[in-house]
Order: sequence, then C-alpha cells, then structure tokens
Amino acid sequence: MVKELKFSTPVKVVPHKRDRATRRKQANILLHICRAISEAGAPAHRLETYMTVIADKFQLEASFFAMPTAVLASIGEDEYSQRSYMIKTNPNDINLNTLHSINQVIVALENDDLDLDQALDQIKLITANNDFYPKWLVALCFGLVGGGFTTLFNGSWHDVIAAACLGLLTGIITIYSAPYKYISQLLSPLAAMMVGFVAIAISHYSNSIDHFLVSLAGLIILVPGLGITIAMRELSTGHLVSGSSRMAGAVTTLFLLSFGLALGYLIAQYIFGETQVHKLTPVPGWFNYLALVITALSFSVLFKARFADTFWIFLSIGLAFSGSSLIGLWMEQPFKSLVAVMLVSIAGNIYSRLSHNPASVMHIPGIILLVPGSIGFNSLSAMYTNDTITGVQAAFNAVLIAVAISVGLLVGNLLVPPKKDL
Repeated sequence: MVKELKFSTPVKVVPHKRDRATRRKQANILLHICRAISEAGAPAHRLETYMTVIADKFQLEASFFAMPTAVLASIGEDEYSQRSYMIKTNPNDINLNTLHSINQVIVALENDDLDLDQALDQIKLITANNDFYPKWLVALCFGLVGGGFTTLFNGSWHDVIAAACLGLLTGIITIYSAPYKYISQLLSPLAAMMVGFVAIAISHYSNSIDHFLVSLAGLIILVPGLGITIAMRELSTGHLVSGSSRMAGAVTTLFLLSFGLALGYLIAQYIFGETQVHKLTPVPGWFNYLALVITALSFSVLFKARFADTFWIFLSIGLAFSGSSLIGLWMEQPFKSLVAVMLVSIAGNIYSRLSHNPASVMHIPGIILLVPGSIGFNSLSAMYTNDTITGVQAAFNAVLIAVAISVGLLVGNLLVPPKKDL
C-alpha cells in the first residue's frame, strides 16, 4: 500500500524591510554628507563615487549628480521607489579637516561605534565648526605663502618682503569681506585692485621691487590654478557639466583678477606716474628650501588641515617640488608636471591605504605648487597690454599643464588604486 504524500502549503518569504524612520535617517545622513564634502572642496568624481559606496553600505539604491553649486540625489530601497533631492551648496575653500572628520564618522558608523542619530549629530557638528584656525593666523599665512611663492619666481629680498605684505593685505580683505554679501562678490577685482595700487606705490617710493612679480605673488591664493586643474580632471573623467561649470568659474575669476589688477595699476600710475620694474639679485638658494617649509606649514592652515597631517602635507609638497626639479633636468613642461604629479598621486594613495584616511590630504597640497594658475594669470595680463601672441601662448601652456596634472593623477590611481575615494 502506497502511503499518500501530503505537501504543506508553501510559505512565501517576505524580505525584511527597514522601517520608514530608519530609511529617512539614512537618507538624511547621505544628504548631510553630500553637502559637507561638496562645500569642503571634493570634486564631482570623488563625491559621486564616495556617496555611492556609502549608499551601498546602507543597502540603498542611490544616484548622485554633483555640480560645484548643487548636488542632485535620488535615494530609495530599490530603483523604482527612489525619492529625488536637490542640495544647494556654497563653494568654499578646501577643508581637509572636514573631509577627514566625515570619513572618521563613516568608519565609526560601519564599525557600529555610532548609531544613526549619533552619526547625524556628529556630521552637523563638523559642518558647523568651520573656523578651524583663528582669523589672524589665516591672514598671516596668506602673507607667508605670497612671500614663499616669490622665491619660485626668482624674486629678491625686497620682492619677498613686499609680496608678503601684499599677501597679508589680500588675506585681510578676503577674511573680513566674507560676512558682507555684496563686498564678497567683488572680492577678486577689489583685492587685485588694492594689491596693484599698493605694489605701484611701494615700487615708486622704494625703487627696489618688481611690481608685476610681487602683485602676482600677493594674489597667488586667489588665482584659481587648482580650480582649473580640478575642472580638467572632471572633464577627463566624464563629468562634463561639473567640469565645464568649474572651468567657466575659474576663467571668470582670472578675468576679474586681471581686470582689478589693471585698474589698480591705472589708478596708481595716474597718481605716481610711470614706474619702472626693478630687477635685483634673487634670494640665495638656501632660502628656497626654507620658504618651502614655511609655505607647507602655511598651506596646512589655509587648507584647514589637522596638526597631525602637517607632516604628510610637508612630505607631499616636498615630493612635488623635488620631483619637478629633478625631472626638469631631463624634461620640459608639461612633462615634468606629469611625472611629479604621478609621484604625488602614488604617494597619496599609499598613504590612504595605510592610514585609512582620505588621499586628498596629500594630493591637494602636492599639486598646488604645480597648478597653472600663475601662467593663466600672466596670459590675461599680457592680453590686457596688447601682447596677444604672448598671451595666447601662455594660455595654451596653462591648458597643457592642467591636462598633464590630470593625466598624472589618473596614472597614479591606475598604478596604486586609492582605498578611499575622498
């Protein structure tokens, strides 16, 4: 006798879904991180990749579209239940401390050291504390960087002192114009006009400086060389909207600086008459290395880096300077910038893999010495003086160097992939 087999009713397995409050908290954290790292200077390709990785860890389907002044995000449990958000961001200066702190919060969240509410509170606290260093120190570092860059342009002792004073003036204008909306919108031409006027006045009374050189060095922090380089990197990685808008913003800033400087020169020459350029003996070679140390420390402050990152910033700038100098014995621009940036990119990625910190801590300070901002600035200045051929040639060289830096970063990532996308 065959025993009848009885089949139980199949049970439908319903996948566990998180409650709506948890999803909202996770989406809220993602949006706050988007705003924080965008305003801290993260380029589009890094921001989008980093945010996608975090969303995957939250087991959310998410897409991000980053631009310099906004981030579009679609977040949900699956492709068909996403909600769209638009985050308006304010482009600010590089903030390495914010990038590092956000990364630490995400690591703690992954390790269950923080819950969602605590992580969100930490992120809000990080974004609220933007004044990492006192204002007087930031203004002083503007001056120190201006004096330090003068040595790269073979300036004299008088040029170094004058450029440091003009850099300090630029820093004061930058810091104290920030709270005032309409003055801050005129920052670039206003600072350039003041620097140009004071440079001519110093040259008229001292007869000992190259006013073109010290003006450029005094404004070097405002020259958007890093912006041009980041824009070229975004364009080369397929982020066309962000790269194009960032490039347009950088070129506009160059025009505003050049116009303001030309206006300052015009007003000063109307008051003091024609002023000659005075070329004196450059500073000795040993001072270049001292200036490099001072510049590295100053960039640590200007980029709002932690004190613990100072050594890595100094190492990155030293590697870029020495690499460019040594490669320059065999190669000319833009190829020496290509090799130097590749070394910086590899070093930054190794640092990221070993320390679990963002590679930007070494990448950004390392390439700041190599960016073509001063060349682009000289290009527009030459065009203002009707030297069109020199201006076009300088602009072409600036684009070539920006492309070389972008390629160097990509090759470095190919040889040693970064562990962190920031």
